[in-house]
Amino acid sequence: MSILCATDFSPCAQGAADVAARLAKKLKLTLRLVHCGIDYIVMGDLPVVIPDDRPEIDQLHAEAERLRETGVEVTEVFRHGSAISELLAAAKEQPTELIVLGFAGRSAGRSLLGSIAENVAEDAPFPTLVVHHPDVLLSWLRDEAELELLLGVDLTGTSDAAIAWVGKLAKVGRVKAGAAHIESVRDKATTPDEHLVHERDVWDKVHAALPDLQLTVHAREVTGHPTEHFLDLVKENRAGMVVIGSRQRHGLKRLVSPSFSRRVLAYAGTNVLCVPTQTAVSTAAPVIHRVLAAVDLEGQDWEVLRHAHSLLAGDGEIRLVHVCLEPTSGINPVIASEIYFDHSIAAAREREEAGKKLKALPASLPHAGGVRITSEVLTHHDVSAAICEAAEKFGADAICMGARRRSRVATALLGSAVLDVLSHTRIPVFITAPPLS
Repeated sequence: MSILCATDFSPCAQGAADVAARLAKKLKLTLRLVHCGIDYIVMGDLPVVIPDDRPEIDQLHAEAERLRETGVEVTEVFRHGSAISELLAAAKEQPTELIVLGFAGRSAGRSLLGSIAENVAEDAPFPTLVVHHPDVLLSWLRDEAELELLLGVDLTGTSDAAIAWVGKLAKVGRVKAGAAHIESVRDKATTPDEHLVHERDVWDKVHAALPDLQLTVHAREVTGHPTEHFLDLVKENRAGMVVIGSRQRHGLKRLVSPSFSRRVLAYAGTNVLCVPTQTAVSTAAPVIHRVLAAVDLEGQDWEVLRHAHSLLAGDGEIRLVHVCLEPTSGINPVIASEIYFDHSIAAAREREEAGKKLKALPASLPHAGGVRITSEVLTHHDVSAAICEAAEKFGADAICMGARRRSRVATALLGSAVLDVLSHTRIPVFITAPPLS
C-alpha cells in the first residue's frame, strides 16, 4: 500500500509533497512521487520532435532525494500524457491508500474547466487530499498543533467512508472534530424539536463509528444550495481540514446537478480530503436501524408497517410516509385561479385526513417494543421521487412499501410507484405482496 503524490516542482506541489511524505511515514507506507511530462504529438507526415525528458527526470530525482531525507521510502514515477488521466492510471496500477495534490489556485480557465486537483479528487476511486495550506498539516503531523477538522455528514451512505477516514486521522495526530449536517428545507420552517432531532441524528451516526472521538455537532436547516452554508461553517470554525464524501457524478449528471464536493474543493480555501463512497466496503452483515414505510392509506397499510417493524434489529425507528399529489402541477394560478383555489382546498383536506390516519396507524402494531414511529405527509407531483427523497433525508437503511395487483396493460399504461422507486434509489426496498383476490 502506498501514498501517491503528484508534483510539477512548483512551490505548492512541494508543500503537498512534504505533507505526503510525513503522512506516509506516520502510516508506514511507501510514497510514490509522480510527474507527468509533455507528450509529443504526431501530425501526418510532419517530422516528430521528441522532447528531451532528462531535465524533468533529474528534477524528479532531486525532489525524491529531498523527501527521502525525512526517512520515508520514495519511488519515482515519470509518465507522459494528460496529468489527470495519467495520475488516475498510476493510482490504479498499485494499491493506493491516498492521493495527495497541491492546489494551484483558480484562474479564469480553471473556473471553466476545473483544476487538476478538483478533477482527480472527483474521479479517483481513492481518497484524495487537496493541500491548500501545507504549514497547517505539517504542524499537526509534527505533533506541534491540534488539527481543527470539519466533517460533512449527510446521514446517508455517502459519508460513511469519510467518517472512517476521520478515525484514521485521529490516530495520526491530535484532532478537534466538528460534524456538520446542512439540510435544505422548502415548505416549512424547522421547529426547535426537529432541529434537536437532526443534531441527535448526526451525533448518533458519527459516534456509532467513532465512539472515542470528541465531537461538536453543527446542524443547520437552510433554504437554497447547502454548499454555501457549509462553506460559511468552514470559515466560522477556521477548519484546518475539511473531510467530505463524494458520489462521483459523471457525464450529464455532473452538468445538470451541482456537485457539493466539487464546490467545496474549489472554494473552501483550506485543505480538503475528498473520500469517494466506493471506499466504504464492509464485509459485515448490514444492520437495519431505520426504515421508511411508504403507505397509500387505501389498502394493507398495517401489513407494510408490520413488515417494516420486522426488519429492525431490536430498537430502531420507522418513518411512516404518505404522498399527496401536488395540486398545482400543470395549473397556472394566474389564468385558472378558481381551479387552483379548488385544488388547493382539496389538497389541504387530503393532507389533514392523511395526517390523522398516519397518526392512528401505529395502534395496529401493539408490540412495537423500543421502536420509535414517526409520520410525515408529503406533497409532491411525483410519488416515487418524493419517497426516494424522504428516504435519503431520513437516512433510511431500508424502504418498505406495498404493491398493488395490476393487469399487464394497467402497469404498462400507468406505471408503478414500486418500480420507479426500485429504479431510482440505492437503498434496499422491501415489498409486501397484496392479498390474492
